[in-house]
Amino acid sequence: MKAKRACPICAAGNVDVLHSQKFELPEGHPLAAGYDVAVCAACGFVYADTDATQADYDRFYAEHSKYEDAKTGTGGVDNPLDWKRQQETARQIADVLGDAKLSVLDVGCANGGLLKALKDLGYENLCGIDPSPACVENTRRIGVEARRGSLFQPFKKNAYDCVILSHTLEHVRDAQGALDWITERLRPGGMVYLETPDAARYVDFIYAPLQDFNVEHINHFSLLCLRNLMEARGFTFVNGGSKDLIVGGDMRYPAVFGVWKRVEGAPAAALKKDGLLRQRIEDYIDRSKKMMSEIDAQIAGLISRNPSIIVWGTGQLAMKLLAETSLSRADIAAFVDNNPINHGKVLRGKPILPPDELRKWNVPILIATLLHHRSIAEQIRNMGCANEIYCPLGEM
Repeated sequence: MKAKRACPICAAGNVDVLHSQKFELPEGHPLAAGYDVAVCAACGFVYADTDATQADYDRFYAEHSKYEDAKTGTGGVDNPLDWKRQQETARQIADVLGDAKLSVLDVGCANGGLLKALKDLGYENLCGIDPSPACVENTRRIGVEARRGSLFQPFKKNAYDCVILSHTLEHVRDAQGALDWITERLRPGGMVYLETPDAARYVDFIYAPLQDFNVEHINHFSLLCLRNLMEARGFTFVNGGSKDLIVGGDMRYPAVFGVWKRVEGAPAAALKKDGLLRQRIEDYIDRSKKMMSEIDAQIAGLISRNPSIIVWGTGQLAMKLLAETSLSRADIAAFVDNNPINHGKVLRGKPILPPDELRKWNVPILIATLLHHRSIAEQIRNMGCANEIYCPLGEM
């Protein structure tokens, strides 16, 4: 079938639809409440065939970034596991760059953790850009230069020896436009470091159903897909591979990375179709749907026994559950979330509240996350709340 969004890798328009994903979004949310997950018939890349424009995504990250709160967000220095990840990535980049006098630009720097880790390794000519004013301020607060901006806004040209996009490119609708922008920022011979989730290994790391099909992640890269994107534009591959990121407890998250060099006059490489990615994604979808069915059955039982519930969590899983399971029929007294960026927003006609307001209700609490359910359950108990606590499929 013909896609609404051309393939971000090869610009072809014919796709097969692998899955249709729906979300229930807070009022005023700028992104689409659903999309088809498609695979390009030409190159095998998997991506979200979304109606949302690049301008919609720019607005979302400027006004609704979940990374703004340094304590609950990632990409900073406050979370020990996340900070360790930033340090390891910084050492990896430094091993390739070598010279600490080289200039580095981190695009989508979030709270500046990667740049701070590079600074600790002796790099001084550093700059981060992010569309969120709060993220920019958080980065400056830890002693690193940062400016508000995005991939598609004017910025210094031919000024950097290395441009980093670490867990950024999967969020970008216009990948080809992003490469144009990156190329203009690089000096001749400059390097690009890319790191994204590893879509070829989603199926090996399922903690919540379809966790990687969310409103933010709209490009699903394998290393071959990253190489196709870069090398078709004349960038020379230096090195790359896969790694597992520790995200908490025994949870790991798959990532893929690569380094490319800008070589003047280098020929564009021919595309190589990724013949494996489709099957891996189809396996991921099948396993996720089985998990979602189990969750749906448990939620149906919960709401049949309780006339009203509270939902703790308004993130990616909650938005799926509200759109696609029995939770859509529940009488929800309130939504609660730890991230201040969500407080005051309205979801299904109810405001999203901070945890301190939970004490108003003595009704069961459904924890709508499988990634942080244990810490949230502990938080509820430490608050002295006597509410019953439920987390589908999650042991507490």
